[in-house]
Amino acid sequence: MPTLTCRTCNYRTLLSHDQLVGRLRLLGLLKREKRPTRDLVLALAPNASQQIACPECGAEGLAFNPLEEADDEEGDWQAAQLCEICRQPIPPERLEALPATKRCVACQGQADAGTLPDDDPEFCQRCGGLIELRVSTGPGLTRYRRVCTSCGSKR
Repeated sequence: MPTLTCRTCNYRTLLSHDQLVGRLRLLGLLKREKRPTRDLVLALAPNASQQIACPECGAEGLAFNPLEEADDEEGDWQAAQLCEICRQPIPPERLEALPATKRCVACQGQADAGTLPDDDPEFCQRCGGLIELRVSTGPGLTRYRRVCTSCGSKR
């Protein structure tokens, strides 16, 4: 799995393909690619990692390391599994009880309560810009409309 490492404080995180795609999308890349290939993502990631700030110390410019998949599963026995939302290590006891879990107790509780923020942005089919929800002006009931932040088209 690829890793991002801070050169200042040595913060390190492992990223799955989907997590790496999510980070690239936040930087404005891959707007038109619904399902980017692994090769495309690995080609864009080294330059894009220079724009990512460290969540621990705030230093900008993380080092990208595209580690290759291990041939056997015993090579990763020491790697901690990180929560897919908060990126904190999931306690071994939780992984022992629920081996397929991808979230820590706190984030799973938020998901069950329905209070997790929606992180899947919507993009304009016309220009690839971010779509945002805006309140329409006028008397009566409050209405909302979806508007592209780049070209201004209404949907």
